[in-house]
Amino acid sequence: MPIVEVGIATVQLGDSAKKLASASFYVTAAKARLYLAAADQTARDATAVGLLLTKALSITRAAATNQYKKWSCGIDFLNDAYAPPAIDAGIYNSNKWKVTGNTTNAGVPAIDTVYVPEYLITGVVMASDGISADLTDAPVSAFVTEFVATALSKYYTAFTSVISIQRNDS
Repeated sequence: MPIVEVGIATVQLGDSAKKLASASFYVTAAKARLYLAAADQTARDATAVGLLLTKALSITRAAATNQYKKWSCGIDFLNDAYAPPAIDAGIYNSNKWKVTGNTTNAGVPAIDTVYVPEYLITGVVMASDGISADLTDAPVSAFVTEFVATALSKYYTAFTSVISIQRNDS
């Protein structure tokens, strides 16, 4: 399965109903790297990606307001030989792991939740409730270790522990 690099640039806006919406654009990985390597916002705005995001914003009502705006840019690594799983494989994005962890928000203890789609049906030891994964058994324990070491909460604070990982079908 060949993996290709693709840059993704996004501008996200908040509206009067306090809802978020975004526009994302594929860009070359090279242009994404130039944006990410820029020293400050003025330099980022001068890159091709910065100009694209600025021009996209300029055709919105948000451009003239002080409302919530978020710019982001990154590089995705895609399997360009994608083929959807067979129907009888029963692999659905709606079958999720609900990962709940301890974190903080402005120094106050908090809890945050992240969802991981397409949970494993087999190969994960489940607790007696049949919903919660055993956090001490592989491959879940390896995920917990990396999650706590690397992931940030929606408050941009580190997770200190994982409370539970549960099957969550939506």
